[in-house]
Amino acid sequence: MAKKVLVPTDGSEHSMKAVRAALELAEQGLAEVTLMAVAYYIREDFEEMPPNVQDKLDAQAKKALRAAKALFEEKGISVETILETGFVPANNIIERAEKGKFDQILMGSTGMTGFFKRLLIGSTASKVVSTAPCTVTVVR
Repeated sequence: MAKKVLVPTDGSEHSMKAVRAALELAEQGLAEVTLMAVAYYIREDFEEMPPNVQDKLDAQAKKALRAAKALFEEKGISVETILETGFVPANNIIERAEKGKFDQILMGSTGMTGFFKRLLIGSTASKVVSTAPCTVTVVR
């Protein structure tokens, strides 16, 4: 029986490695995969930021989800996709895993680079590992 596997992605190298690992499981019939991207919600945090910053963050999350989904489509494997917005992406991932009754979360060890990496990514995998309601596999 196939496991329900949740794969958060932000388009980074490590998250795409996790996507490819999930694709391998799906190809073997071992996993029903759901891809998830969380657009970091910033509007209330930084009132001085230009208004198009949020649009760019939303577009980045959508682009990451499309790129991950394309890998599955190339192989003719169906995959579900979820796009959410959140201040702490780990919370979105954990909540989705609980509500969706996922058996496993498969995710990259690190994500985005630059300013936002320092702001949020270092703790995302760590928080998911320590509080997820299911098995978490971290891909390097």
